[in-house]
Amino acid sequence: MAKFFTLALVVLLAGCSMTQGGASLTQLQFRVADLENQLQDKDQQIMNLQQEIRTLTADVDRLSARTREQAAQKYSSPNIPQADVTQDEGVIRVSASPQEVQAALQKAGHYQGAIDGKIGAQTQKAIASFQKDRGLKVDGIVGAKTWNELKSYLD
Repeated sequence: MAKFFTLALVVLLAGCSMTQGGASLTQLQFRVADLENQLQDKDQQIMNLQQEIRTLTADVDRLSARTREQAAQKYSSPNIPQADVTQDEGVIRVSASPQEVQAALQKAGHYQGAIDGKIGAQTQKAIASFQKDRGLKVDGIVGAKTWNELKSYLD
């Protein structure tokens, strides 16, 4: 009988430990499932942020392109002085070619020479003459004010 009692006690204790181990296993499974759900949520957040980044990048690219176009139009306009554009020793300070200046001066009646794209003494005299007739500062330089008056002869 002592053997039976000892055997019953061993079976009872083994069963209890298996039940406790089962409970621990179940808790671990729930914890793993919870962590997997959290991981999926984080993965979804990352995908949403990546999509937002792609959208914002596309918006920035469009705005940058539009800004570059507007700047190019603004600063390539013939009536805007170009501080860094100097042609023929600084005589032309706008985005106009020497040929355009000579042609406009010729149509305005101030230049009789050839339209050769060379700003020589004759072209500089014509610029000064045009400025004097228009009440502009007579400096022989085609700046913004002179070009605004002069370019109307090219139309």
